Amino acid sequence: MIQFSNKNLSILCLLLLTFFVNNFGLLAQKLDKVKDNQIFSVLDSLSSKEYTHFYTKFSTKYKDSAQKVSFKTSIRMTRDSAVNALITFMRIPVLNALFTKDSLWLVIKDQKCFIEKHNTYLLDSFGLQFSSLNIEQILLGSPLGFKDQTKYYRVQDPYNYIVSSHNKREVKKLKKKSQSDVIKYYSLTEDLKKLKQVLLVFPDKKISIKLDYKSYKVVDSYFIPNELDIQIDIPGNTISIQLQSKKIRFNQPEKINFIIPDGYENCR
Repeated sequence: MIQFSNKNLSILCLLLLTFFVNNFGLLAQKLDKVKDNQIFSVLDSLSSKEYTHFYTKFSTKYKDSAQKVSFKTSIRMTRDSAVNALITFMRIPVLNALFTKDSLWLVIKDQKCFIEKHNTYLLDSFGLQFSSLNIEQILLGSPLGFKDQTKYYRVQDPYNYIVSSHNKREVKKLKKKSQSDVIKYYSLTEDLKKLKQVLLVFPDKKISIKLDYKSYKVVDSYFIPNELDIQIDIPGNTISIQLQSKKIRFNQPEKINFIIPDGYENCR
């Protein structure tokens, strides 16, 4: 059995304390002071990325309380028009989705059926406003739901550049009374060039959506997300989605092929 004298134990504690203090300082260094308007300007710039077409292929890991599965996701986007997502498992297509400004289509291959919904489906069913534009924002690393000419508030955090859609008092009031609204938090990287994290909180529904941008690739002088972790917390469940890009094409013409095969019926 190893035994420590009081003197040796004191020295060991001192060494451990010194180690943690030094390493905490390295990991959590205070950021340079930056004016609020500069941060707002960066977010505004990120929200207006110019593009015509976009393609990416993700290695996808999905996990919730009931299942854990990995698959590939290919996405083609035409600006302000349509987003097409094809999910394959072991190179076999299992689901094809098309999002437009006014509709959502899903083709489920193994069931040989399709789903057609208006773009207000999520709003009508769950009270969540979501559109094809939001998908574009997520995949391009643009601040989700950010609107120019809207008042935003700086979150006082010396270790992060964070902006909120509501001030501290409003946040407390919304959470306390579970009022219907969306609290948005945007966090920038230390170089003030990229989005680091987006957090959406729905107090009345007890739902939160967090987007963690782990890394980026430079494509045609734009920073495009390379690794993205998505966590959705809902009552009784947590959904985790990890996306790692394997291929990216930017501003190259992309043809969207979405067909409902003959014989497919409405899913029941």
